Amino acid sequence: MNNIEQNLKDQFEQDDDIAFATPDEELFKRAVTTANVQQGSKDLIALGMASIWVVFASIFMKILKPVFKNMANSNRNK
Repeated sequence: MNNIEQNLKDQFEQDDDIAFATPDEELFKRAVTTANVQQGSKDLIALGMASIWVVFASIFMKILKPVFKNMANSNRNK
């Protein structure tokens, strides 16, 4: 373990600071792209969930529509 730590320490001491310098503009572009991808994923998930609920409500109404009609007819006959 000491050997790995020493190797990392030596490597960091040898690396130039220039290698870690990234322009702010590039960082902002990366951040915006990442945020857009994450928001797009959230939007797709929300759209999928909404679609599932619409299908579920449609099926539920098709099943219950005859029941409601029978209830309405039975109330008229009384």
